[in-house]
Amino acid sequence: MQVQVGLLARALRAAGCDVAVAAGPGPIDVDVDVVRLPSLSARTTGAFAAALRRAAAEVAPDVVHGHGLRLAPFLAAAGRRRAVVTCHGIDPARARGGATVARLTGVAVASCGQGPRRVLGSVGLRSRVLDNAVPPMPAPTGRADVLARFELPTADLLVRALAHARIATAILLGGGPLLPEVERTVAREGLEGRVRVVGWLDDAREVLASADVCALASRWEGQPTVVLEAMAASVAVAATACTGTVDTVVDAESGLLAPVGDAVTLGARLARLADPELRGRLTSTGLLTAQAHAPAVVAAAHLDAYERLLAGRWLDPPLP
Repeated sequence: MQVQVGLLARALRAAGCDVAVAAGPGPIDVDVDVVRLPSLSARTTGAFAAALRRAAAEVAPDVVHGHGLRLAPFLAAAGRRRAVVTCHGIDPARARGGATVARLTGVAVASCGQGPRRVLGSVGLRSRVLDNAVPPMPAPTGRADVLARFELPTADLLVRALAHARIATAILLGGGPLLPEVERTVAREGLEGRVRVVGWLDDAREVLASADVCALASRWEGQPTVVLEAMAASVAVAATACTGTVDTVVDAESGLLAPVGDAVTLGARLARLADPELRGRLTSTGLLTAQAHAPAVVAAAHLDAYERLLAGRWLDPPLP
């Protein structure tokens, strides 16, 4: 969400808007004025609400736009008729509670992509789609440099069929509570020589741009930015057909999809992407998808939505 807030803030300012960002403690990469708020927790809801109201009164914005459904009650207090909250993704199993809270506040709701929109709609909350943005990708680090950096064996093809047609050499980027389990799985499967689990990297986008394939094995997504970044960098995508991803990747046209939780089929999809001709065809279509998510395009859609909000026509024309 933080990345998307930064991209949107810059693009709206480039479109001639005055933009201010209200954010809690910690670094945030935006080139606009930042109003600091206390962290939001069960013990700080009162202080957070008061600080947001003060910020809204001081800035006096035409529109107050929050990111994350849990902000809906606070946005309502800061100005219901000019407030919108974006759902960047939600676990379908937990959607009802978040949707109920948002619906009771009367705040306009946006969804990042058709996947979250359908999930919210299934529990009675209507929303307008406002897509994520993806900026131009940086120059790739380069295959040779990446392989040397992570001490991976050089491979002429990205994918080789191992057990279950697993990827021949892979770099798993990111962290979180599942990191130890992932490391144990790598050891259990005997893949230490082919797979590196490297945690968070400041230059992850450059590493991604150096890959032949971006693999994503999620159970659910909002509108996965990493997939859009891969498409923008002309990197082929193999992923699970979960909510969010299946709305971003068209199987066999802009990427290859496998059923959620099916490691064997996902491995087979990865193996197919050893074919450079197939990768080229998929990445050509994927690049067109990424271009539709350029910051200027996304900012224009937000401005149109803001005008509808202020005119009392948030869901007009009627959405499917």
